[in-house]
Amino acid sequence: MPDAMAQPLLDVRGLKKYFTVGRRGTLKAVNGVSFSIRSGETFGLVGESGCGKTTAGRVIVRLYEPTEGAVYYRGKDISRLARREAAEYTHNVQMIFQDPYASLDPRMTVEAIIAEGMRPRGMYSRGESRDKARELLSRVGLSPEHAQRFPHEFSGGQRQRVGVARALAVNPELIVCDEPVSALDVSIQAQIINLLRKLQRELGLTYLFIAHDLSLVKYVSDRVGVMYMGSLVEVASAEDLYRSPLHPYTRALLSAIPVPNPIEERGRRRVLLEGDVPPPLNTPDQCLFLGRCPHATDRCQQGMPQLAQAREGHWVACAMNEELNVDAYTI
Repeated sequence: MPDAMAQPLLDVRGLKKYFTVGRRGTLKAVNGVSFSIRSGETFGLVGESGCGKTTAGRVIVRLYEPTEGAVYYRGKDISRLARREAAEYTHNVQMIFQDPYASLDPRMTVEAIIAEGMRPRGMYSRGESRDKARELLSRVGLSPEHAQRFPHEFSGGQRQRVGVARALAVNPELIVCDEPVSALDVSIQAQIINLLRKLQRELGLTYLFIAHDLSLVKYVSDRVGVMYMGSLVEVASAEDLYRSPLHPYTRALLSAIPVPNPIEERGRRRVLLEGDVPPPLNTPDQCLFLGRCPHATDRCQQGMPQLAQAREGHWVACAMNEELNVDAYTI
């Protein structure tokens, strides 16, 4: 567990990413998101499909430029880095993509895919990079003999192992894991998750773990942020969030997680949401959960609520913060 007092490795402040959709309006994919990740920590980012969590990850690895806000890495704004510092950042922060096939060049051998990132940095000679690629294949559970094969010759789980090896090739500090197991069979998911945890222990890695599987996020994360329509609505330690969530949306999400005990499952309290999700374009300046929230009042129409600390280490974006905190709710 990372030191709670240490300076964050990554600090995201007021991050916004908007897309103009022709004449129809503006899509606020990420709308004022703030969180930090300490070295050695796994920060889980969870929410429904389309909530903006993948877009936030892509801004962090500089695949997208932010509309507003900033991302700080070791105290430096990544948009203001000098050329050499920017190149260093792209090696220190890597990404594992959701689709283990689409993210690999089908015309390249596995060895070439893994070694590709090493050469521009001058880390190794051609022969050394070949040896390093084979070493990484062994580390992620594949055989060095697989080095000359092409991506289509592997199963989905094996391809994702190649994706992990590629991310490790440049010795990163932070890896953005963008739903790394959602495209895999359940039995293979556990293998990849256990591999990521093992690598984190051995190499001291830091993870931003993006997923929509709430039970999985609880298993892998130290802290969790819950996103809804581009905004963070709750941030807390995994234990605190799952034991006593505060935001109505988080409560609804957690109540939907099935329990393998049929007796316990029948007695569980379910939170059913009514109402419609607001249109994603040109969203109003109010709580976007307003139309589905059982606790909504007139206060919820007075601007988008911001994250505020409800108790030690537990933050929630809700105009009904005080009332929600009193109304104890245990999963």
